[in-house]
Order: sequence, then C-alpha cells, then structure tokens
Amino acid sequence: MKTRIVIADDHPIVLAGIREVIDRDSRFELVGQAQSPESLVELLLAHAPDIVITDYNMPGDDALGDGIKLISYLQRNFPDSKVLMLTMVSNPSIIAAMYRAGASGVVRKSGDLKELSVALGALLAQRIYRSPELPRDEALPEAGDIPAAAQLSPREFEVIRLFASGLSVGDIAKRLNRSSKTVSTQKISAMRKLGTKTDQDLITFCVESELFQ
Repeated sequence: MKTRIVIADDHPIVLAGIREVIDRDSRFELVGQAQSPESLVELLLAHAPDIVITDYNMPGDDALGDGIKLISYLQRNFPDSKVLMLTMVSNPSIIAAMYRAGASGVVRKSGDLKELSVALGALLAQRIYRSPELPRDEALPEAGDIPAAAQLSPREFEVIRLFASGLSVGDIAKRLNRSSKTVSTQKISAMRKLGTKTDQDLITFCVESELFQ
C-alpha cells in the first residue's frame, strides 16, 4: 500500500515542484493539495494522510494560525499524520521549536526540492529528518519551553526582519502588500513577545541574538 500524502503551500509553483517529487516515487500517493491552513485541515479530515508536507508560512485565519501554532494544531488533532515542514527560516531556535512542536522533519525551501525524497524516506523509516542544510541549536529547549523568537508568527517574523534591515513601517506595508496599521500591530505584537520596549531595544535584540543570520 502506498503512503498517502497531502501537501500545502500558497505558491502554485512550489506545489507543482512538490507534486513532481511525489509523482516520481512509486512509494507515495498524493491525495490532496491545499493553499491555506483551513483547506489543509479539510483535506486531513477527508483523507487522513500518512504524511503532511506544509509551508511554514501561509496566509489564512489567525485563529488557526501558521508556523509553530499550525504544527502544534496538527500534532494535537491529527497525531497519526507525520508533519514535514518547508521553510525559508534558518534561525536555529525556531527550527528547534518546530521539532518541539511536533514536526517530523524540516526542509529549506530555497534548497533543492530533491531533498524531499530523502526526508520522506526518513519518515517512512520512522526517523526524524534533520537537514544538513539547516543549522542546529544544540541547546534544545525543554519541552514546553519555547524560545522567544519561536513565539513569533511567520508574519511577525517577516515584519521584524524587514524593520531590522532599515525599512519603515510604511515601507514594509508596501513591500508586503499590507496596511500600515496591520504591520504596526504585528510589529508591536512581536516586540511584546521578544520582551523589547523600544525600536532600539528591538534592533539590539535582533543583532545580539543573530535572529536573521
């Protein structure tokens, strides 16, 4: 019997690349694809796949969330489906938090999608997959202890990354096609999670923690 897989990413080109990797491997069967957390959950309810391959950052309902929150939701509600994450994030603490939340593997999106075959093979062998292309945080947090940076949603993380690079809230809003009010709210939320009170505190935190290395 083939291993059943559901995939999720809000970029059609990425979905096509993932689909090609799966279609070439006779061990796997693609049973559904989604472009939001909500549609991903609907597919899980309908198909109960063995493996879920999902992007770390997808637009959707904040009640369901993305990033660490999405991984935790899938782990709680669909414990029989292994979760393989695709991400542009390389911060060791956030990668470690993905595993703590329940991810069975993490693959860098900017790398070669052929790595997916290796990762899927590890999951079939009941192993956790750790990419050689991603940094490791040797001091992994204890269960339930999530580093401050890992508490950021992907949207907040992107806002802070751009702000630390020197862009204003208005510039970020234009870059991300969001309202200035939304960007400001996400920046304030991120600062609260990181324990920073001023813009200078925030930039200092980003530099000293090598958040965007």
